[in-house]
Amino acid sequence: MLSAILHGKGRRLPEGTGPGDSLRKVFVRSEDLLTSSVFERLSYLDGPTLWAVLAATFRPTPLPERKVVEVLDVEFWPTWGQARESLGKAVEPDVVIRLSAGDPPTTWTLIVECKLGGSQDPGQWANEWVACLAEREGAEQPGETVLLALGGVHHDGPERMVERLVGVIRTTEGLTVHVAAADWTDLLRSIGQVEAPGPAARRIFDDVRSALDLHGYRRTLPMSDLSILRAHYVVGEGSVGTLRWGVPPPARHEEPVRGEADGFARWTERTAALRPIRLRPEIRWEDDDA
Repeated sequence: MLSAILHGKGRRLPEGTGPGDSLRKVFVRSEDLLTSSVFERLSYLDGPTLWAVLAATFRPTPLPERKVVEVLDVEFWPTWGQARESLGKAVEPDVVIRLSAGDPPTTWTLIVECKLGGSQDPGQWANEWVACLAEREGAEQPGETVLLALGGVHHDGPERMVERLVGVIRTTEGLTVHVAAADWTDLLRSIGQVEAPGPAARRIFDDVRSALDLHGYRRTLPMSDLSILRAHYVVGEGSVGTLRWGVPPPARHEEPVRGEADGFARWTERTAALRPIRLRPEIRWEDDDA
């Protein structure tokens, strides 16, 4: 959230808030605050762990497997103006992550475009791609560039959406852009799958979960995965010890029922006081055809 405040984001209170409202209500469903809260914490991860989380989150898989990774820089809402003349404006992506990966190392520039409640825009993707290339023009080692679209995924899933919107950009702009997409729930799933290398990383993952939970993203297990929890909820010998009687209660003995008719008679006698309907011998069923 600090980065959002420093960059002038979240300056206006959401509609419907008033004096006395809690900060929790103000922060919920804020795209910039969620982006800042999540990626500030992810930037604290070591290179290989951050690489693994991003590779597990986005589809189609944007990052090849690498074990040697270094985080070079993480920028929030940078202003890219080198392509202002061709685009007619400066461009401001949400997050830009630069990493060095592999041996020999290759520089990777990851442009992160986040949406919360809105849809991803192919025109915005194209502008950010052009602006990024202009910013890197003249670099000795330009490396690889991937745009990561987080949130705003259509109902047909991230891969279909990427295929369709990249096709639109190719047709309308003549550009070939490398894009991978994911929903916020995909990020939640991936931090549950990637092994945290230590207590610090586990605390970072917990904070990311809390930020996503605050904005309504919670992970629920499908029925097929409920067996994972079975080991934690099995009733064993030790788990029921406190429920035992110190002295076993006396057993209740009843006289055996000698016959079905006799048993039914005893049952009606025992339950007569509990039933609002009494036996009425004068009422009997008659055959309608009689």
